[in-house]
Amino acid sequence: MLHRRGGEPSFRTIAQRTAKAISHTTAGNVLRCDSAPGWGPLELVVEALGGDTDTFRTLWVAVRDETSPLVLPAPAAWVDDEPDNTQSVGELGMQDLEAAEDDLHESATERERREGEARLELLTAIETRADLTDRLGGLREKLGRERGLNEGLRARIAALEAERDAQSRRVDRLQDELRSVSEERVVLLEKLNALNVRRTELNFDWAREEEKLRRGAEKARKDMRAEARNLRERLEAAEALLESVLAEQAARETGPGEVGTAGRVAGRGRPWYRSFRKPG
Repeated sequence: MLHRRGGEPSFRTIAQRTAKAISHTTAGNVLRCDSAPGWGPLELVVEALGGDTDTFRTLWVAVRDETSPLVLPAPAAWVDDEPDNTQSVGELGMQDLEAAEDDLHESATERERREGEARLELLTAIETRADLTDRLGGLREKLGRERGLNEGLRARIAALEAERDAQSRRVDRLQDELRSVSEERVVLLEKLNALNVRRTELNFDWAREEEKLRRGAEKARKDMRAEARNLRERLEAAEALLESVLAEQAARETGPGEVGTAGRVAGRGRPWYRSFRKPG
């Protein structure tokens, strides 16, 4: 129906729309659907015809469950089953935070590398399966023309079918492995994000403490300046008072026209009252 709504383009046109990721023979096998096609070629044909891949994937999974019941693969050897004993992010200090970030970056890089390897292996397996499907289709057509004359061809077809089924199982395993690696990478990225949030909190606390210390030092300087100004004013007032008292005393001790001790000391360039000595 999707093919018809798209104007029933030729198999070669569909193959060209996939950038020749599949051959026109594979496109024809997918549309004729003599047997359940692999998801890779089916997805490419659906995209070439402008269909919804999610809808077709649901239909494809239903067909696969019917024709080939799922056998769960064993866990990958590289999956880390050790319990997560990492410290809570909220309790990490700056040094522990940097160490945790380095570990997570290393783990994320390793997962990304494994994901890339699994993706490449998956694409290779899909291409191999598509090629086997094309070869199988050609042999079936040949068998149809030479039915009853070629038992060797039948055996070859059976071998290719077995190899295709093995590749299908390999594709399923690689897809599960790729999904697992992708999920692990998402978890690692979430942990890295939490560490970055913790780093921001630590930097904010440090900046707030530094601002508090700066304000305290500024206040202490202001208090010292105020105290020094107060002491200076009191000293000036005391000097003025002392000068007045000594001046009055000197005036009483000296007669008219005489220069007292205060006057002689004042002429030496320093406060006269500092050198004034009371009469014995």
